[in-house]
Amino acid sequence: MSTPIQQHCDKILIEGLKAWGKHGVLDFEKQYPQAFTVDMEIYADLSKAYASDNLEDTVNYASIYEAIKSVIETQSFRLVERLAFVILETVFHHDVRIQRIKIRLIKNKAPLDGQVDSIGVEIEKNRTQVLLQDTCESTETNVNAKTSAKTETDEGYRAVLALGSNVGERHQNMQKALEMLSDCGGIVILNKSKLYETEPVGYVNQEKFYNAAILVQTTLNPFDLYSKIKDIENNLGRQKTFRWGPRLIDIDIIAYERCVINTKGLTLPHKEYMQRAFVLKPISDMPDAVEVTGLNTTLIEKMTTCANDYQGLKYIGSL
Repeated sequence: MSTPIQQHCDKILIEGLKAWGKHGVLDFEKQYPQAFTVDMEIYADLSKAYASDNLEDTVNYASIYEAIKSVIETQSFRLVERLAFVILETVFHHDVRIQRIKIRLIKNKAPLDGQVDSIGVEIEKNRTQVLLQDTCESTETNVNAKTSAKTETDEGYRAVLALGSNVGERHQNMQKALEMLSDCGGIVILNKSKLYETEPVGYVNQEKFYNAAILVQTTLNPFDLYSKIKDIENNLGRQKTFRWGPRLIDIDIIAYERCVINTKGLTLPHKEYMQRAFVLKPISDMPDAVEVTGLNTTLIEKMTTCANDYQGLKYIGSL
């Protein structure tokens, strides 16, 4: 019988994905790659894609393929159960629209005495079951205690912010934004990416953007941090335009440590950043920021080169 989530969601199928990785309890399994096969069912609402025929309105299975392959090839676990669960975590982090996943992970030619072609596991979980232990769940009016406002003596949480500008003095606009963020109580800038010039996405009849990313530590909960950012944008003179339109300054929260939120006003991790080279490339400059996203540098670099806007990305200098 289908679960309520399955009844109200569409399904994306990935079948027969093959990759080689070093997973197992025996010494030779940790030294030499073995073949693994993955079948996956991904449940998500794809209704927007029916009408738009736009990649942004569906789950990008090409990126998910790279994410699964990267976990198998770059990490190492003793148990296939753990490997399968980490793959689930990675795919859930990939897109907030994904509500449920069923994975079948097969290890071909497992080292057993006897005639066995393969061994494997099949796991089916919804988003909450997988992310509950290391995330903060949110409704439109409540924030989990993990991300409620903290006292000044607490260390706080790390968050990744993306900055962009294509109106006026672009670099100066971004530097002013950094100054205002630094002056905010409860926000400390830990690291900054390089500065890049990028082609506009969506609406192309406008000036090129300057883009960068920063890693901050904050004692603010995600909603208060979002509010502070909006105040800074407004104080710098940002005017409300249309989607993908020109922006004097644009600051987005891309990821907030151990937090998943899906509300009308705020979605974390940011639902589109994995398809945007102008966000991925600056994040890849900062290994500590990559860690906050829950991904790894190899995967982010692959996603960057696969993004549609990658060819228009140009290094400018320091932020």
